[in-house]
Amino acid sequence: MTELIAKVTDTVKDVKTYWRQPRPGEYVPYKEVVTLSVGWMFLLMSIQWTIAFGVGNQFTGMTLGMNNNELLIMNYVCTAIGYLTAPLNAYIIDNLRSKDGKYRVYIKLAVPSMLLTLASLWLPYEQVRDGFKLGRYFMIIMLFLIGQIQGYVQSWVQTGIQNMIHVITPNTQERTKIMAITSIIYSMGYSINNLYYPIMVDILCDNGDKYNMRYFRGAYTPVALLMPFVLIAYFGTHERLVLPKSRITKMSFTGSLRAVAGNKIFWIRSADGWNNFLEDAKGNIWEWMVYRAHIMKSSTYGLLNTISYNANFWGMLFSPWFIKKFGKKKIKIVKNILQIFLIASYFIFYKSPLAGIGMFIVYTLDRFVDTGNVIDSAIEADMRDNQQYLIGERIDGAFNLISSYAGGAIGAVTGLFIPWVYRRKGFDGNDYSVLDVYENYDENLPLDQQKLNANCVLFPLMDTLLKISMVGAAIDVLPWFAYDISETGQKSMIRAIRIRTIVEDASADMDDSAYIDGCEAIIKARKYAGKEKLAVPHRKTVTEARRQKADTDEEKKARAEAVKAAKQAIEDAKIFNEEVEIADFVMRELNRFTTEFGKKQLELCRAIVAGGPQHFYENAEYIVALANELPSSEIREERIWRRQEVRNAHQILKSASLAAKHYKNGNIIEYDPQKYEDAYNLPDETKEQAKIRRKAMKQANKERNIYALTAAPYLAAKRTLELYEGYNDIDSIISDYDDVVSTRNARLQAEREKDEALALERKYDRESKEAEKRLRKR
Repeated sequence: MTELIAKVTDTVKDVKTYWRQPRPGEYVPYKEVVTLSVGWMFLLMSIQWTIAFGVGNQFTGMTLGMNNNELLIMNYVCTAIGYLTAPLNAYIIDNLRSKDGKYRVYIKLAVPSMLLTLASLWLPYEQVRDGFKLGRYFMIIMLFLIGQIQGYVQSWVQTGIQNMIHVITPNTQERTKIMAITSIIYSMGYSINNLYYPIMVDILCDNGDKYNMRYFRGAYTPVALLMPFVLIAYFGTHERLVLPKSRITKMSFTGSLRAVAGNKIFWIRSADGWNNFLEDAKGNIWEWMVYRAHIMKSSTYGLLNTISYNANFWGMLFSPWFIKKFGKKKIKIVKNILQIFLIASYFIFYKSPLAGIGMFIVYTLDRFVDTGNVIDSAIEADMRDNQQYLIGERIDGAFNLISSYAGGAIGAVTGLFIPWVYRRKGFDGNDYSVLDVYENYDENLPLDQQKLNANCVLFPLMDTLLKISMVGAAIDVLPWFAYDISETGQKSMIRAIRIRTIVEDASADMDDSAYIDGCEAIIKARKYAGKEKLAVPHRKTVTEARRQKADTDEEKKARAEAVKAAKQAIEDAKIFNEEVEIADFVMRELNRFTTEFGKKQLELCRAIVAGGPQHFYENAEYIVALANELPSSEIREERIWRRQEVRNAHQILKSASLAAKHYKNGNIIEYDPQKYEDAYNLPDETKEQAKIRRKAMKQANKERNIYALTAAPYLAAKRTLELYEGYNDIDSIISDYDDVVSTRNARLQAEREKDEALALERKYDRESKEAEKRLRKR
């Protein structure tokens, strides 16, 4: 107990110390983590309302009476709209440059999202439906239009908040820790929702029938008004992408798609998600049993569901430890296997008098093992880091684009499966009464006095859906056996990216933390390169230490020290071995141009750059021939780089036509990055200033993009040569490391002393005011 109290005390002190400033080696202070978490919590509370057209939807189907055919048709229409907007969304994410950051800018849409949500709740759907002959179809049009607009704007707010976790820090271990903290805090939003909505059913509905407009408007309007509080995350966070500031680049639409299509981790995640139509076939079985079989009151369900949901808290709390101990791959495989058995356990009790307590237990266990909020977010971040390492470009929007297209096409087919099962089991999507276990249910009578519904198909339907879910859970296990990014491998890639960044930005105004991280990656690699791994002590050394005699206080203290030393020896050996493995990876990156492939790659890049930005495309045939002669390699990275260089060489043929189209006499004018920076930094405090800035940004962005696309092969080759030169001159690049560290530490110390002095001043002020109050009372 004493150790627990000491740990809690140390944690509180740690939070106080690093509330405004990050810990050494990290980027994000606790204040910023909490700010993001609270904004995220309000987001989850306020986005519960959206208009959807899935089969069995509670609002459009069960309340407004759209049948399954209408819901399916509208769902396909919405999918088609998604196909049209997906390229636009990807373009915006990958190319919009705002002072507010890559994702943070979208959080500003919180207030428009709230207004659209309120409008979608209070439009007169029933009056239009029942008001005239074709009213039903006008109602569907109303639902479609407002639903698409409201959902689109709301999705951008979600995109902003949910993706901040990927750009708030480049440190993977810190990112995992932040994911755990944010998950714990924002999950309170789920807990509040789980309590709130069932209570509102009891307050607003008769006999637990929540399928009416009074319930939806009365319950969802108050939470929609919480959306402006999401802006807390906008005002209190910053983005920290590890990207070279001096780079001129623009990923083409096809280039982005090609890059993402070759990312194995993306397809593993996607396969897991696309199979959800099977695993999720069971639907929310507990809610069905409450509102269709009436196994408990709505308020009781809300309380137990909230308690059950908080089991997720412990899973998220231990996620960073689980990831460090076992790795993401093992966690995903074990979690999916466990879910097979959890789904199977429903058959034991869900038709019995113990259904309520059984549902509570299984849902609690399921939510404990489902740490997806942390694990899946960490995997997605690794996926994007891996993409940046392999191709040198940060791609985000294209992931969503391909996921939308491929997922939409698959969903269009798989979406027919569950409605088909419904029909086979007697539920056609028109008559929802066949799901009710009792006829004319009266909440004042016990269940054994209720009249059973002879036409009820709920239990046979659920039997089939549970079997389908078990099959889906089993299939979900398979893709994760192909996952091959270890925790050490991910750290290695990040260090390589940091080194490339300081090399490419060597002549630019570089952020202190980015420079220090890049230098330390090189220094550590040199320290551990070529070292032999240590033998990790066996866990029995800890057990033996615990068995030491401890009759006296001195012996107890000695035993505690021995246990601590045994654990530390194991940890030190693991850290040493990890650093050796990372060092080998980093040194391979630094020596990449000494291999046969690396030498030939340099020859190709020199041939491209030799023509300069104005004439590089004039020797296209020779360059294409050089690219095709690049040697094949057993090294994965070199195979990918070879494909890139071949595509880059063929792109030169297109550069000639682009030069003729956009530049007089085909003479490419080299773009000055400062022009973009000058436009970007123009003031925008007044309406007129904002207009001038937008116009300047638009023009600068247009010129920048034209040059980036036209000269793409030249710029890529030039970056490769600069990387080679930087690696050869790495000592000169890191020569300012000690001075930069000293300057950074002095600045942080000054800021810390200033904060401590301010805190002390506030303390004295508060104490003096309290003393004055005591004197006045006398």
